[in-house]
Amino acid sequence: MTLRKPLRIFNISTFLQTQILMLPVMLLFYEENGLTAGDLFLFQGIFSITALLFEIPAGYIGDIFPRRNVLIFSYLLFLMRLILWYFFRGYWIVLAGEILFSMSKAFYSGVSDGYIYDYLKSKGKTKKMLSGYGKLNFWMSLGTAMASLVGPFLYKAYGFPVLILIEIVLNTGATLLLFLLPSVPAFHHKTKGLRAKYHELYTITKDTLSNPQLCHYIMYSGIIAATTMVFVWSFQPLMQISMIPVTLFGVIYFINHFCRAGAALFLQQTVKWLSLKTIGKLTYILFILSFMASVVVIKVANPIVGMILLTFICVAIGMQLTFTLGSTALLHTLVSSETRSTASSVKNLVSRFMAGVMLIMFKFVLDGITLEQSFIVYMIAFAFSIVPLYKLLKLPTEQTSQKESAF
Repeated sequence: MTLRKPLRIFNISTFLQTQILMLPVMLLFYEENGLTAGDLFLFQGIFSITALLFEIPAGYIGDIFPRRNVLIFSYLLFLMRLILWYFFRGYWIVLAGEILFSMSKAFYSGVSDGYIYDYLKSKGKTKKMLSGYGKLNFWMSLGTAMASLVGPFLYKAYGFPVLILIEIVLNTGATLLLFLLPSVPAFHHKTKGLRAKYHELYTITKDTLSNPQLCHYIMYSGIIAATTMVFVWSFQPLMQISMIPVTLFGVIYFINHFCRAGAALFLQQTVKWLSLKTIGKLTYILFILSFMASVVVIKVANPIVGMILLTFICVAIGMQLTFTLGSTALLHTLVSSETRSTASSVKNLVSRFMAGVMLIMFKFVLDGITLEQSFIVYMIAFAFSIVPLYKLLKLPTEQTSQKESAF
């Protein structure tokens, strides 16, 4: 089997698994089940918190068991969500489905990047990590982008049952493809007993977050990733306010994931050209402008203005993804092989926690003030992220330049 073939299989599987046709009309699915826009933010916050609870254990399991098997388990959890939503309806059914999805994401994110790195390491090609990880995220974003484009049309023509059934078929195919991947040998921990295992988890988490080369990247990456979730789940309420037709909902999601796909595809070139520090500064500026753009969308309430400004926010999200992926690749060059999945999960844990808090709070903020005022409040709060960004920028250049050049 050639070096690229297993990674191509993984990419195709990811492409099929990310055909989330319901994404651009998820608010309508919630409303059909008797929920509100506030519930959408609340459930997505619960999604993030649940994923947080499983994040480090999932990464730890990925350091013990074959990562291919953990990936298969992740896909099966997502299939359970789809089957549940196909046969049942209601408040608690929607919540249960979101929790299953969060568990699936936790297991996937905890081992996907580690699988690529260890596979490349087994072939003596670790310098291709950034390229391999970037391509995986490219296919991930491309899959969601294409699904977002056709999902609203299928919904208008056939409704949610057909959308969910198509997703079930695609995800079944994606799961079967994972069985074709080689099982990369996993590091087996010497510790025994539940207490010893959790102590090791604690030690790895503490060491990762106290690493001066990593902690500021992890904190800032977590903040901007969490802020991205607020923007993404605001798309549908903002499009409703702008009176954008439902059939065009998918266009914004397509643009969003197209920008993300481009950011992933050109990750290596972008990091070499701009450096992670410069990308971090650009993301900060673009996000401040994105909050302002959201307020303008609400005030103007015009479909053309809405499409233009939401497209700008999508570009800002693409820049955020470049920084997040670049910092993830940097992490892999700074931690040992036996703790790679767990350390990666620590980074994701920070993002999940911040996203969960921000989304849940958004629900309660909306209960007290308008959506426009909510964006202003969140913009002021986000402005304080300049503190970890400043500390990141103050890191000695030689501390990261050699690692970045290894990409």
